[in-house]
Amino acid sequence: MRAGGMRHFTQESPAMTGEVHGGDAFTARCSHSQTRFWLLDQLRPGDPSLHVAARWRIAGRLDAEILTRAFRLLLDRHEALRTSIVGEGGRPVQRIAGTVPLAFSEIDLSGLPGDRLGEAREIAESEAGKPFDLARAPLVRVTLLRLGRGDSLLLVTAHHSVCDGWSMVVLAREFVAIYGALIRGQTPALAPAALHYADFAEWEISPALAEAAERDLAFWARSLRDLTPFELPPDHPRRPGRERRFAAETRPLSADLGARMEAYARAQGATPFVLACTILFGLLSARTGRGDIAIGTQVLGRDEIELEGVVGTFVNTLVLRTRVGAEQSFAERLAATRRTILDACDHALAPFDRVVQALAPCRDGLRPPLVSVNVRMRPTPQATPSGGSSVGEPAPIRLVDLDYAPTGSFFDLDLELAPGEAGWRLICEYDAGLYAAETVAGLLADFEQAARAAVGARLPDPAPLGRGGGGVAAEREQASREAGQPEAEETAARVTPDAAPAPETAPPSAGEAAGDLLPTIRTIWREMLGRPDLSDDEDFFAAGGHSLLAARVVARIEAATGRTVPLWSFFEAGTVARLCAFLSGEAAAGVRHRALQEPTAQARPGFTAIHHAAADQELYRPLSEALGADHPFATLQLESRVPPHEETLERLACAYRDAIDAAQPQGPIRLVGFCRSGVLAFEIARQFAQGGRDVALVVLIDCWEPGYIRRFKPLARMRVMAAYRRGRLAALIRHLRRDGIGYLGSRAHLWFRSHRAWRGLRSALNRVGLAAPSPEDAFWQVTDELDALALAYEPRPHPGPVLIVRSESVPVGPALDPMLGWRAYAENCESVSVPGFGHEGAFSPAGCRVMAAKISLMACR
Repeated sequence: MRAGGMRHFTQESPAMTGEVHGGDAFTARCSHSQTRFWLLDQLRPGDPSLHVAARWRIAGRLDAEILTRAFRLLLDRHEALRTSIVGEGGRPVQRIAGTVPLAFSEIDLSGLPGDRLGEAREIAESEAGKPFDLARAPLVRVTLLRLGRGDSLLLVTAHHSVCDGWSMVVLAREFVAIYGALIRGQTPALAPAALHYADFAEWEISPALAEAAERDLAFWARSLRDLTPFELPPDHPRRPGRERRFAAETRPLSADLGARMEAYARAQGATPFVLACTILFGLLSARTGRGDIAIGTQVLGRDEIELEGVVGTFVNTLVLRTRVGAEQSFAERLAATRRTILDACDHALAPFDRVVQALAPCRDGLRPPLVSVNVRMRPTPQATPSGGSSVGEPAPIRLVDLDYAPTGSFFDLDLELAPGEAGWRLICEYDAGLYAAETVAGLLADFEQAARAAVGARLPDPAPLGRGGGGVAAEREQASREAGQPEAEETAARVTPDAAPAPETAPPSAGEAAGDLLPTIRTIWREMLGRPDLSDDEDFFAAGGHSLLAARVVARIEAATGRTVPLWSFFEAGTVARLCAFLSGEAAAGVRHRALQEPTAQARPGFTAIHHAAADQELYRPLSEALGADHPFATLQLESRVPPHEETLERLACAYRDAIDAAQPQGPIRLVGFCRSGVLAFEIARQFAQGGRDVALVVLIDCWEPGYIRRFKPLARMRVMAAYRRGRLAALIRHLRRDGIGYLGSRAHLWFRSHRAWRGLRSALNRVGLAAPSPEDAFWQVTDELDALALAYEPRPHPGPVLIVRSESVPVGPALDPMLGWRAYAENCESVSVPGFGHEGAFSPAGCRVMAAKISLMACR
C-alpha cells in the first residue's frame, strides 16, 4: 500500500458500558443454505468465494463514532449478525450471541496523492479475502475508507452463512436511516423486526414446507436424471490439486443498449434476465456444439413478504436446462428460456444439495456439482436511500452506489448482470487456472454483440470466442487431425512401458490399508450409510452418501480414532480403503503446485522444480528470482502415491510426469532437482524424452548418482571413499575458518537430529507418551522413503542436456567424478561449481547468480 500523506489506523470498537460480549447465547438449527456454506468452508477453509464483500459509496461527511453506534444497533437488530456456526457431531448449528464486538477499522486516504479510488479498490479486495472463523461471531466486519471531504467508501464484508446480496441492500438502507437519526440526536424510528433468521430456519422444516420441497425434489429428479454436466472447454487442462485461482473481467454496456434490452424483453413478455439467459445459452451452444445446455442461477428465496427485511442467507441454486435448436428463431428461444426459468422458480423449495444428493453425480471435491457455468442478476436498491428526515431536512449522508468486490466463485465461470443508471455491467469471475483472460473478455464482447443483434429482433450469430476460445481440448483434437494421429493414440504413445504406471482406477485394497484403522472406519461407514454389505472399495457417494452425511462420518471417525480428517480428503478418497491409506500415511491426496514466478505475455518456457522431500518450498525462490521474471518457475510436490511396497522411483517419476504433463501440456520441459529429488528429476526427464516430449534442460543441484560408489570394485571403492572423506574434511575446515566454531556446533546438532537412531528413539518415546510428536517426523519419513527408492534405482541413459551443479560443500578431487557420477548416463552433460556453504549452500545469492548465468548460456546454444 502506498503511504505518502496517508493516515492509517485500525481499531476494534470498544463495547458500550455494561455490554457483555456473548451473553445470553442460544443455539438454533441451521438452514439448508447455512449447512451448505458450512460444508463448503469445511472443504475449503477460509475460501473468499464464501464471502459477500459490499462496497457502499457514501456522499456526506461520516462521523466514525456515530457510524459505529449505527452498526452496533444493526448488530442488536439482526440476530444473523451475532451468529456463529459451530459443528456438533458432524452437524452445524447456529450459536446466536446476545452481544458481540464490532470489528471496525478506519483508513484515511484523503491525503494520498494520485489515484485514491484505485488504492481503495486494492484495499477492498484485500479486505474481501481475509478469512472468517465460523465459530467466532460476528461474521461481519466494517472498514471505513475516507477518500476526500464528504466522500467515503464503506467496506462491509460478511460470510455467506449469515448474509446474502439482498441482505446487504437491507443493511445499507437501514444504516443510512439509523445514521441520519443519530447524527440529529434522534432515536431511529425503524419498525421492530417481525421475524429473525432462526425463525426462517425452523419454518424450513415445517411439515407443509417439507412436503412441498419433496414435490420439487421429484421434479428435479425427473428433469435432470439424464443430464451430462455442461462445461465450456477450458484453455488449460484441470490441474491436480485443491487450490483454485480466480480473476474477474468486467465489460460495461451503454445505457442505450440496457434500455433497449429492457424494452425488448417487456415487449416479448419476458424480463431482462430471461433475455440475458437466452443470449448466453446461444453463445455456449455455439462454442461447444451442444444443444443440451445446463447452467446455474440463484434465487433470493424470499417469497414471503415478512422475509424481505430479514438479514440472513436465503439463496438457493437452481439448474436452468434448455435445448437449443439451430432451426429455432430467437423469439422461440426466448419463449423456451422463459418457460425453463419459470419452471425452475416454481420448484425452488428443494435445496440444491438435496438435488445433488438425489442425482448422485460423480463427485471429486474439486469441481462444482451439476453445473460449472453460472449466471445471476445483481440485487439493487429500488431507490437511493438517504439519511434525510420526514420533514424535508437535508440528508447528512447519501448512498451513491452499492457495489461488490470480487471474491471468487463456486463455479468455473460466474457471470453477473449488474443494471445501473449509467448502463449495465457484465462481470465474470472465472477460474484463471482453466481460462485465459482473453477468452473471458471475448465471451463478454460476444455477449454484447449478441445483445445488440437480439434487440434488433435478429438471431444472434456470435463471432469466435476470443483467442484460444476453442479450448485446449479443441486445440489438441485439431492438432491430432493435422498430424493424422488420433488423440488417444498420441496419449498412449506418451506412456512408456518401462515406467510401469499404476492403473488410475486401481484403489488400494483392504489389505493395503492400515490394519488398526480399517475395522473402525469400515464399521462407521456401514452404519452411517445403512449398508452392512458395503465393500471397502465402494464409493461413498455412489452408495447413497451426500455432503452432510460425509461431515457426520468425518466427525465419527475423528472421535473414534483421535485423528484429524480434513473433509476435502474424504471427498478425494471416496472409499474406505483409500481413506485408510491416506490416514495411515500410505497414500496422500493431491499435488502441491506453487508458482514462484508467474508467466508473462513474453515469458520463455518455464522451469518445474521437483520438490518431493524438501521441507520448504521457498528454497527455490532465490534461483527463480535470479533467472528473472521472463522465466516462469514453479515447484511441484506430489502427495498421491501408490502404496510403498509397490512403489519404485520409476513409478513415482511417472506420477510426477503425468502431473507436469497436465500443468504444461505443450512446449519444452525444463526440470530442476536438488539432492535426492534430483535423481527423481532425471528419471522424469528420461521418461518425457522417451515419450517424445522435448526436454530442453535438466538441472541437478548437489545430486550424486545414487549407485556411483557401488559400481567401483572394492579396492577402487576404498580409494574413492577416502577421497570423498578428505574432500568433506577440507570443506569442513573451510567452513570453520569462515564461520568459526559455532558452525561445528550447528552441524553436530543437525547430524544428531537427522540420525536414524535418534529419530527411532523419539518415535518410541512418542508411542509410550514420553515425548511429543516432532513436526519434522513427516519430512524425515518422506526423505527416508526417497532415499530407499533412489538406492534401488538403476538409471538409464538420457540424451538431453543435463547441468550438474556443485556447491562448495561437495568434495572434489582426482578420484571423484566432477559430474557426480552422472557421466555414464547423461550423454550431453556439463557441470558448474557455485559458491555456497552448507547442504543448501548452492541456493546462496551468489550461487543462484552463477547457476542462472550458466543456464542462460546453455539456453542460447
